[in-house]
Amino acid sequence: MNQSLRLLAGAGAVMCAATVALAQQMTVDINKVSESGVGEKIGTVTVTGGKQGVSFKVAVTGVGPGQHGFHVHEKGDCKAATKDGKMEAAGAAGPHYDPEAKKSHKGPTRAGHKGDLPVLKSDAKGINQTVTAPRLKLEDVSGRALVIHEGGDNYTDQPENGGGKGRIACGVVPKG
Repeated sequence: MNQSLRLLAGAGAVMCAATVALAQQMTVDINKVSESGVGEKIGTVTVTGGKQGVSFKVAVTGVGPGQHGFHVHEKGDCKAATKDGKMEAAGAAGPHYDPEAKKSHKGPTRAGHKGDLPVLKSDAKGINQTVTAPRLKLEDVSGRALVIHEGGDNYTDQPENGGGKGRIACGVVPKG
């Protein structure tokens, strides 16, 4: 009887560990966005939390070749919204995630806002890349938007948001 209880307790511990491991990974659908709203699905981002931060496995098509800025935005909403009197694609996602009010765009490893993610690189087929943000935890991105920008990112405040240009794709990380 005592051995049966130990085996049952051990099995329960393994199941709990497996549940925690599964909870450390989420898949986000990524959609095209425009001033008209949210368009078709163009891929996914698998978000995984770990000891080295949060990794983002990006698999999307239709964003055009070249570099693309990639950011965690404050709100979990990809709809278009009005900014400075005109509609902005994924404007409802708000600004980059900045819980410490740094108000500075310095990249994923320096002391700016935490929403900066490593630049994505696309070829003619799209983006198939994994990037890691060492300063983030999974709970930081939960319920927030992931936004891919038209242009690259120089991790400075000039031009605005490091030159990433407009928002072209967006997805919301599930709350969890």
